[in-house]
Amino acid sequence: MSEGEWKAEVDWSGDNVFLGSDASGHTVVFDAVQGAPKGISPMTALLTSLGACTGMDIVAILKKRKQNLASLRIFISGERPEHGLPKPWTSIHIKYVLSGVGLERRYVEEAIKDSTEKFCSVGATIQPTAKISHSYEIVS
Repeated sequence: MSEGEWKAEVDWSGDNVFLGSDASGHTVVFDAVQGAPKGISPMTALLTSLGACTGMDIVAILKKRKQNLASLRIFISGERPEHGLPKPWTSIHIKYVLSGVGLERRYVEEAIKDSTEKFCSVGATIQPTAKISHSYEIVS
């Protein structure tokens, strides 16, 4: 496997349940059933992947800036067409809720901007079809 190549596997587990795994054996359960699903839907997984990707960037950037980040919660909402197929995300909003002693707004804003505009590969992948916006809140 070359340096830029990644591999994943998806196995059907019955009904609409699929198990996605990486080469290290980490597993995610996917399910598209409404009601009592056994896992996350693939489209919701894409939103959570975006949140995790940008969150990892923000944590790393704030750590470099010696900011005392205590918690980070990321809320992601998206809109898709009501009719037609496929139904890609057309707009996504990411809200970051951060807490920490002495967090400086300028560093938080810089971290969010750098993540969303430069570093997050998931966002870069989604960006051609979905308008991604963001906001943030610093709480005590």
